[in-house]
Amino acid sequence: MKIIGSKELETRDFGDSLQFVLTRNLGWAEIAIEVILLGSILFFVWRQNSVILMGFAGIGIIGIVINWIQGRETVLLVNERGIVARGNLDSWFRKELTLSSGEITSMGWSAGGEGDSGGVYVRRGYLQSWVLPGASEEHGRTVISAIEDRFPDFPVAERVASLLFGNDSGITTLALSKQDNKD
Repeated sequence: MKIIGSKELETRDFGDSLQFVLTRNLGWAEIAIEVILLGSILFFVWRQNSVILMGFAGIGIIGIVINWIQGRETVLLVNERGIVARGNLDSWFRKELTLSSGEITSMGWSAGGEGDSGGVYVRRGYLQSWVLPGASEEHGRTVISAIEDRFPDFPVAERVASLLFGNDSGITTLALSKQDNKD
C-alpha cells in the first residue's frame, strides 16, 4: 500500500461494447486522515455530551461506512443502446445507473466542486449523473475519446437544450449582421 492513493483505469473491448473499470486504491494517508478525523469528532462529542453533535458524527460515520461497503471499483459499460454504470457512484443509495442513448444529452468530464467529487458524467437534460466519479482529467479524456471513436453517433458532444423546445432546439441565426458584398 502506498502513502498516497491512486486511481487506475482499465479499458476492455467486448466487440459491440466498451467497458471501463476505475479502481481507487487508498493510501495510508487517506486512511489515517479518516481515522484521525472520526476519532477527533467522537472524542469532542463525548467531551461535550451534545446530542446534536452526536447526530452529525453518526451521519459522518454512516457515510464513511457506506462508501467502504460500495467498494473501490466503478464499472462503466457503453454500447450503441446506452450505458450501464455499477459500483461506487458517489451516492449513498445508488449502486447502478442505466440510461438509454436517447435519454443522454451529453457526456463529459468535470473537475467537481461544491460537494461534487468530479469525474465522468452523463447529462439528461439539465440533470447530471456521475458514471465514473473521481476520474482524473486524463482518464476522462481517454474514456470520452474511446467512446467517440467507437460509437460516433453516441451523444458525447455538449448540446444546449432550450427550456421551451427541449433537445430539439438549436442555434438560430437571424442574419441581422451586415455583410460585405464584394461583387
